[in-house]
Amino acid sequence: MNRKKLPKAIMRANDRPESTDKRPIDSARPHGESTAHSASATDNVVQLMPVTEADQRRARALAIVNRHAAYSAAGGIIPLPLINLAAVTTVLVRMVKILSDHYRVPFERDRARAIVVGLIGGVMPTGAAAVATSALFYITPPSVFMGLAVSCATAATFTRGVGRIFVEHFETGATLNDFPASERR
Repeated sequence: MNRKKLPKAIMRANDRPESTDKRPIDSARPHGESTAHSASATDNVVQLMPVTEADQRRARALAIVNRHAAYSAAGGIIPLPLINLAAVTTVLVRMVKILSDHYRVPFERDRARAIVVGLIGGVMPTGAAAVATSALFYITPPSVFMGLAVSCATAATFTRGVGRIFVEHFETGATLNDFPASERR
């Protein structure tokens, strides 16, 4: 892998600082300054922590979740509430499939759909309030845009929450069959 050089102010944890000043350290200090209180040449350097494989895997999983939250927000634009719900559910099942592929967990479409529908049913009072609010906004013409905004924000937030639940679940090494539905409500 070709590693790109970082700017001088940023170093990896295992990089050694290279001083461009060739003078001895004592001659570089102003007169009367003690060794204990002098600023070293690397005080302004930010050291990056070494990134583990687990951190990279989790970052890619959260990127998948955020991308599907955007897809879900786009599905939230649909002005018909039942079609809107079907679109968001489809996006959620697709996100679970991609996350299970990412974590190399066997994917079962029926099991994933049952879990997603169960999670949707668990937040139904909140979701029903958002659907009712957005449906009321559709009645009066100027507030249609407000209803679309509420629907999009609700869909994206819900998708991000469900995605993070699955990321945490898959991070523990569990499968879809191990999903504790009763503990998540």
